[in-house]
Parts: sequence; C-alpha cells; structure tokens
Amino acid sequence: MPKRVVMGSTSPSTAGKPPAEKGLLPLSLLQVEQKTLSNGLTILVNRDMGAPVVSLQCWCSTGSIHEGRWIGSGISHLLEHLLFKGTPTRTGIQMVQEIQDLGGHFNAYTTYERTVYHVDLPADSWQRALPILADAVLHPAIAPEEFDREKDVIRREFAMAEDDPESQLFQAACETAFLRHPLRFPILGQIDLFNALSREDVVAYHRERYVPQNLFLVVSGAAEPEEVFPVAEECFGGEPRRFLPDIPLPVEPLQVAARHARKPFPSELARVAMLYPVPGLGHPDSAPLRVLALLLGESRSSILHQELVEKEGLAEEVEAFAFAGMEIGAFGIEARCGPERLEELAERIRGELSRMGESLPAEADLTLARRLTLARSIADLKSMAGKAEAVGSGWLLARDPYLKETFLRLLLGVTAEEVQRVARRYLVPHKENRVDLVPADFPPPKRRRAGGALPVKGATPFLTKASGGLRMLSLESGLPLQFFRAAFDGGLLFEPKGKEGVCFLSAQLLLKGTRKRTAARIAREVEELGGSMAADAGNNSAGLSLEVLSSEWASALDLFLDMLLEPACREEELVIEKRKQLSLLQAERDDPLAIARDLIRRALWGEHPSGGNVLGTEQSIASIGVSDVAEFIRKVLQTNRLIIAGAGPVNPTEWQSIVASTIASRFGEASEPPFLPLPPRPAQPVRVEKRVPGKEQAIVEIAFPIPELVHPDHLPLGVVREALSDLGTRLFVRVRDELGLAYFVSASRFLGRQAGYFFFYAGTAPGKEREVEQILLEEVFRLAEEGFSEEEFARARAKLISEEKMSWQNPAAVVANSALHELLGLGWDYDERRLARLGAMESEEVNRVLRSYFRTQGYVVGVVRP
Repeated sequence: MPKRVVMGSTSPSTAGKPPAEKGLLPLSLLQVEQKTLSNGLTILVNRDMGAPVVSLQCWCSTGSIHEGRWIGSGISHLLEHLLFKGTPTRTGIQMVQEIQDLGGHFNAYTTYERTVYHVDLPADSWQRALPILADAVLHPAIAPEEFDREKDVIRREFAMAEDDPESQLFQAACETAFLRHPLRFPILGQIDLFNALSREDVVAYHRERYVPQNLFLVVSGAAEPEEVFPVAEECFGGEPRRFLPDIPLPVEPLQVAARHARKPFPSELARVAMLYPVPGLGHPDSAPLRVLALLLGESRSSILHQELVEKEGLAEEVEAFAFAGMEIGAFGIEARCGPERLEELAERIRGELSRMGESLPAEADLTLARRLTLARSIADLKSMAGKAEAVGSGWLLARDPYLKETFLRLLLGVTAEEVQRVARRYLVPHKENRVDLVPADFPPPKRRRAGGALPVKGATPFLTKASGGLRMLSLESGLPLQFFRAAFDGGLLFEPKGKEGVCFLSAQLLLKGTRKRTAARIAREVEELGGSMAADAGNNSAGLSLEVLSSEWASALDLFLDMLLEPACREEELVIEKRKQLSLLQAERDDPLAIARDLIRRALWGEHPSGGNVLGTEQSIASIGVSDVAEFIRKVLQTNRLIIAGAGPVNPTEWQSIVASTIASRFGEASEPPFLPLPPRPAQPVRVEKRVPGKEQAIVEIAFPIPELVHPDHLPLGVVREALSDLGTRLFVRVRDELGLAYFVSASRFLGRQAGYFFFYAGTAPGKEREVEQILLEEVFRLAEEGFSEEEFARARAKLISEEKMSWQNPAAVVANSALHELLGLGWDYDERRLARLGAMESEEVNRVLRSYFRTQGYVVGVVRP
C-alpha cells in the first residue's frame, strides 16, 4: 500500500493507558520556544542536543486545496519545483550546491494543505544555510526558460503517476468520494489545467500565498533559540506583510447513496478502495476513528489482515487508514488481490466493517493498539526532521506545537463503546465510495447494491564474541525502545538451483509461527509489547528484527529467540507466503524500473545466480516445499555465522548473557556453498529492450561492471554515486534542466558478493530513449576522461560525511548496518573506518576509479518502453 500524504498528520493511538505508562508520552521530549516577527512570520525552535544535526523547515500554509481560481491545476506543486530554480542573487544550481557544500540536503514537498521546504545538515552549518533557504522561499526568480523546462519535467511526473497503480487507485477513490471539496483533485493537478498555467499565474500565486503571515519557520536540533531568533529575523524580517485573501473551502454535500467506479489498469492484479466520509480533526469522533483504523488494518494482527490475508487468502495485502483536515476527512480501506477474488473480497470487507458496528472490540485489542501506537509515536521522533515535522504540523493545524501529544492523549482515552459507535455511524452502506482498479480485459461484475530519551552522539557499536563463534553487537541509547536484530547469510548465491526465492520465503516464515506459537499469536504478542517486527531478504543477506518498548525487553527477547530457533515452517503458512511472494513478483511487472533492473542483471550474468531476482520465479516458487524451507533455514540461517545485534537502553550484558546461553552451542559451522564462477564481462556494448504496453514512460538504464562489495574501490565509487545522484549534479543539469529530456535522472550501484555494477538511469517520454541513451553515454565518457572538478568532489564528499552524521540519529539503524558489515566481511566498525577514509580522500582517488570502470565499451544498456 502506498505511503500517502495525510492531512492533519498525527500519531495514531488507542485506548486506556495503565499507570505504568503514564507520563511516557514521547512528545514531552520536545521543548519548543517561539517568536513572532513584526510581519507575522512565526519562528519555532526545538532545542535538541542529542545529535550534531539541525533540521530547518520553512512551512507555507498553502497546498493543493488552497489554489483558489487555479484550483485543480497543481500550481502549488509547480511553484515548489520552481523555488529550486534560482533567485535574483543565485542560480538554482548555485543554491543547491551551496547547501551541499555545507553537507546539507535540500528538498521540499507539497500536500493538500502545506508546502514545506527543508534542509537537514550538520549543526555547525545551519546559520549559513538559513539565508539560502529564506532566499529561495521569498525571492524566486521564476525565469521564463526555467518555467517552461520545469513544466516539461512535471509532465514526466504525471506519466509516473499514471504508471503507479496505488496512486491511480487512491486518486480515483478521492474523485469518487468528494464531489465539491478540492480533495477531489490530485496534488499534481489535472494535466489540461496544468498545461494552461502561465508564468504570470505562478508569480501571482507566489505573491498571493507566500506572504509572511502565511509562513512559519521550524528549527529542530542542536541550535540555541537565542541564536536562531536573530538570524531568522535577519533572513525573514525584512519581507513586508501583504494582503492574504481568504480561500473558503466548499462544503461537501451529504452523501445519500453508495457510489462505485471502475478503472482499467495494465496489471495482472486487481485493487479495491473503499472510502467513507468522516469529520475532520477538530471533531470529537476523529480519535475513535483513528483507533478503528488501527484495529481494522494497520498491523499484522489487525482484523482485516488476519481474516482476509492470513486465514482466508482472499487478499495479498489490505490496509485501513483515516485521514483528516480540520473540517473534513475520509476513512478508507485498500486491498490488493487476484482479479477473480475481487467481488468476494469486497463483500468480506463490508462484512467485517458491519461487524465492528455490531459488537464491542475487546479491551485487550485496545490495549494492544495503545502500545503499538505509543511505540510508533516514539519512533516518529528518532530524527530531527521527524521532530520538526511534529512541531510544524501541530502549528499548521491548531497553532499548537504540541498538538500531536494532545491528540495522542485523546486517543489514549478512547473506549470500546466509542469505537463501536463511530463504526456504526460512519461505515454504513449508503456512504460507501468504492473504486476498482482491474486489468483492462477483466469482465465487469454483475451490478449490485452496496450492503451491509535521545540518541547517543556519534555512537559506535561494541562487538562481543561468545563461545562457538557467536558474534553479538550492542549499542546503548536513551530512547525507550529496545531493538534486536539477527543478520544471516543469504541471498541469490546461497539458493539451490531451481529453488530461487527460498531465502525470501524462509525469512518470512520466521515470523509465521514456532513450535509453540502460531503466526497470529506472534503478531499479537509483538503488538502487546508495543512493538513491531520484520523479516527481510536481499541479494546478499537476510535478517530478522524486533523493536519494542524497552520495559518489555525480556519478554520480547524470549519471543525473538523462539522465532529464531524454533520456526515451525507449517504448510498452511508456506502456502500463504508463496501466494504473497507471487503477488510481489506480479507487482514488479507494474514497475518499469524493476523490469529494467532484471534486464540488466540477466544481460550481465545470464543464468548465474547473480542474474536472478531475490523473489525467484513463478516456477521456482511453485516448486518450493516445507522441506526446502526447513533445510535452507538449518543450513544457511541457523549457523555460527549468524550475528545478533541490539540497541536501546537495556544493559547489553543482560540480554547478551541470555542470547549466549541459549544459542551459542545450538548452531553448527556454516557450510558456505562454492560460488559458481561468473561469466566473462562483456567486451562490447550489449543492448536489451523490453516493451511494456500500457505505460506512459520509458526507462533507460546503463550499467558498467564493478568488483565485489568488499573491494576498496567501493568507497570512491560511493563518492561517484553521490556526485551524480542529486539536484545540481552534472547529470541532472544536462539531461533534465538543460535538455528537459527526463523527469528523473540519477546513478546508483548494485553490490554483490562476487561482483556488482554501477548504473545510470533516467525516466523519459516514449520515443526519447535513444536520445537519452546517447546523452548519458556522452556524459559518462566525458566524466571518465576529465574526472570531477575539485568543487564537485568536495561537495559529494561533504554530503557523504553529512549522511554518516545523520545516521547517528537512529541507533537501531546504526547497529543493523554494523551487523551487516560484519557479516559481509567489511568489519563491524566499517562505518567508523569509512568516515575516516572519506575525510582523508582526495579527488584523484575518485577520478582514478572513473577511469578504471567507465572508460570501457563493456557496458549494458537496458530500455523499457511502452
């Protein structure tokens, strides 16, 4: 399901709170000081010295619902793009590069009710970054040539949205549910209205909406308020207050009958959405509706997931959600399934919604939801950007920087009776708005009536070795969350021939039951502990993780070790997971980038395991049985190469002694299979192409072979990637800004145990593939000959160093990366050594790898087009 833009974004939570948890609300960690300038602009500062990072966010209280006479055109989003294109004193490239020189990341987003421009950077640079941010927001040049070019770029974004089934489903549902309110329009706008926008329209919109009293600045991180206020006044205080026209939003008429829409989409899967109109965030029913959404479909143990995905197998994925502005909102269900199951699934969803209005939810379910929500609320505050967003959304919606905590307290008081009441009041047949997204050739259904504490600064993990070779990594932090992670060997090279995809299946089955626990019981126990769990499998490894409220760590560790040591591998659960994995494989066929990836890998490595897909194939998945999974777990996952990692406030000696005594002698020596030799690298260009009917965009990807992931050249190659994969880079400027050939253009790497590849990719209009390919190759070969300038190198290195410092905000991510690096042979302290090497690196080392790997004709071009 998509991560959607949510109006009135607040931390969801649920009912009754036991005495042991009183006072633990995470928003209490915020300490906000505010000042309003004489022109009406407000500055909010959350001082937080937990990491040497600052997040600067300039919020404009305008979004797609506020576009007035330009409503439905996407002018808010277009203006957001154009604010990156320069001011009277800086070009767009200069502006972005100045931020990058400070080690910062400059970006923006537009939603229904806000546009936010944000810079995240090391704390010692914020005073130099703030004037750049203010200049961009207050004084955009909006040059005619940039206006035309950026409109072409956004047209490619329209094409991307057309290719995304989740976007199409959600937008069609909004168009069905809202007849007058501007929520019916996509944030991007409607293409014909967008095309009609002129430069003069955008200039007028900026002057009308970007007035000081409609802006506010949020600063979160290692910055003192008494230092921020004078700098912010210097940057923003000279802008005069201007008239701000009121934009009344139309009242949505009362819905008196169900609505049903159907939209064809080129996919093997069907998707259904059901939206129900509900009140806004200011209504007393908003909190019970959020709790209802959580109980129905926001977690693995939720009602819809357990009944429709796990038990009945009608859906591959199902989600419930509630979103709201201050005055209006919607309650929604989205699901994905095989087309033949669509009608039965829709009927079962209605049945579960009806049941919620007929009976009270169990108090245990409300307690479970409370703990899960509390953990999510804490997790939202792991980064300075997350804390700034909490402050900003509260100020936007209610002029209360602590609104999220206020709403969380309301959620904690929701009763079972209130949940039942709102289900009975709002989730009724005549208020249903159903949209089906189905394959184009799928027959229409028979018509029917709708029925019934803070991160440790610059922390480094600590490695402990136990008997039998067991390695354990620990990192202490103050936030009241305890994280456990198991890192395993895995991926393409470890899978038996004909059983591709077994690693992914095996990892998922670790979550699906042990000898003494069912999958449903595991899911419920995790959420009762206020936690979340996940299993993953990639190209080179696999993993199991669990994060809970730290007060519950002992029970959580018992559960974690049970999943690790005693997986049941039940036949019925394997059937469910195979069905889900096939669905993921089918969903990848809707993604042109995934299709291009598979083309490149197969062209480079043929039938070698590295040329495959971690999900396997339909044939290999079908052949995998319980014995195959059990054998893979025993031979690959349960060996002494396993690494256990933990992060949180619990003393590492406490949990490590339990782990060591439980598993140190259980696992045998790893029997690493002999890896097959790779086929020779191509000596001449190879071009592979695939047509995907029904898409609106083409993808061009060019791949150059590079060594195995432990090779020392990967660090300078990482600098190359950073220097070519952001706004202001030579690829972006040439392909997108100057030529307007692509909506996105970037570079990245595939890292493998035996070999990898570095690739350049772009999304373009059909018919432009050859031109984009030629331009990309010209830029690559020019780069190989000329190398990066000192300025480009310094900027990319500063960004990488900044990203390293940013990562210190999340102890769980730090220790998980450390475990992965130790597993792959890079060493548990690789992050620390990498940072030191980056600091000493010179441009010649980077230019050497450019000559070594890109001055060749042995590359592969992959093209995906309609």
